[in-house]
Amino acid sequence: MIRRRRTSLAPAFFLYLLSSTSTKTSSALSIISKYVLYAIILANVRGAPATWHWRVFWPIIKYNLQFLAFRVPNFFATVANRTERDRRIAEYIDKTSPVGVHPFDFKVIYRSRVSVDESDFNMHMSNSSYPKVLDFTRTKMATHLFPHFLRAGGVVPIASTHFHFVREIPMLAKYEVRAGIGAWDEKWFYVVGRFVTNRKSKSTGTQPSSSPIHPLTLTNSESDLIAKLVDTSPEDEENITLHTVAVARCCYKLGRITVPPSVLMATNGVCVYPDQVTMTDLDPEFSKSLDVHSGYSVDRPPHTWTSHARDLALNPKKLREFYKGAWRQDSTRWWDSAMGVGGPMDKRLKERLEICRNLFEGMDGIRQFGEA
Repeated sequence: MIRRRRTSLAPAFFLYLLSSTSTKTSSALSIISKYVLYAIILANVRGAPATWHWRVFWPIIKYNLQFLAFRVPNFFATVANRTERDRRIAEYIDKTSPVGVHPFDFKVIYRSRVSVDESDFNMHMSNSSYPKVLDFTRTKMATHLFPHFLRAGGVVPIASTHFHFVREIPMLAKYEVRAGIGAWDEKWFYVVGRFVTNRKSKSTGTQPSSSPIHPLTLTNSESDLIAKLVDTSPEDEENITLHTVAVARCCYKLGRITVPPSVLMATNGVCVYPDQVTMTDLDPEFSKSLDVHSGYSVDRPPHTWTSHARDLALNPKKLREFYKGAWRQDSTRWWDSAMGVGGPMDKRLKERLEICRNLFEGMDGIRQFGEA
């Protein structure tokens, strides 16, 4: 008699269940891994290749595109309306130039947020991220302060930067970099940038928990120097928190030629207050008395702009030659007049320039430690 062997279905069922569970788990892990990868890429997208270059050069690209968009419709102008075209171009140049702005009143603001890739393991903005953001700020500042120099083919290399860290910026927090002119000499131009956040009052009307921090509240000598470079109004001190002060030393080059900062500022319309203008006796184009009670503006431009700088800005070829050295042959030295050379402006500039030099000379001296 042949006995048949019974086969149990239980092992086959458990094998099927295990296989099905393993497949579902693998699929779930694959989906989770995919989304985690997407999240990591998204969180670090501002650190992707070529992102730095895009953020640095975008202000210059934007300015050139805007200028091109303005010029193209006027390119095909006939002889009959060419005069009107030239008038519109002159108005556009006036509007996009810092005409009548005092050097120490000029300000530009770069707004951003602390992204994940810019943060350290303490969930704060990494100290290594500040120079990168300052690069973006300097480029934006250049397009607002020296637009005609950039159109002429000029570049703005940076020599060195000094950072004074006051307080950390939390990750994902919004912040601003408020940049202005610190000082200048025959070659170097010093940019002062303040990293600040806006303070938000509580709904109950009580004071915010974080008190504003200003270099004046610190006691060390370096902070005292920096405090003299930072011009803040009482309203600013109440509404913002200062996190870092950066001082960058730059120069301006057209090819291999260094262009003096005073020439750059004057050719783009920057000028001191009317009561600080000097050397008008050297300029035959200056034929009227100064109204010291009214400041300069686009609607009331200084004579250095209407008689000299505007004509250069309207002629890129002539402006390029001026930057390359033609300014040395101009006996009127109208750019010195615009910068108030020889007047009350000299004292203020000298004080600020000495502060900037002291900040960098301290670091320059360290180079000698190991050269012996």
